[in-house]
Amino acid sequence: MLEQRQFERKPFDETFYCAVSVLDIIDTKILNLVARGIDISEGGIGIKTDYPLEPGHVLRLNKPLNHKNVGVVRWCENGENKGIYRVGVKFV
Repeated sequence: MLEQRQFERKPFDETFYCAVSVLDIIDTKILNLVARGIDISEGGIGIKTDYPLEPGHVLRLNKPLNHKNVGVVRWCENGENKGIYRVGVKFV
């Protein structure tokens, strides 16, 4: 299989907080989430969280990772444990 990633991933096992703006029917809500890192590269991070993020959601990290503190969700899938989602985030 052809590798499509631009940057090499490295294991990353750290818990951190992030905020995401979620558009509701009436208004925009800001959710504060706990995320667990899985892997990280210069271009992004793989995380696990208990909230089903969607592609395009913008995350603000509570502390910079690889000198970045903002990322955009690229994909989200239901993980092996029900209610835990694996998420791919691209740093911006």
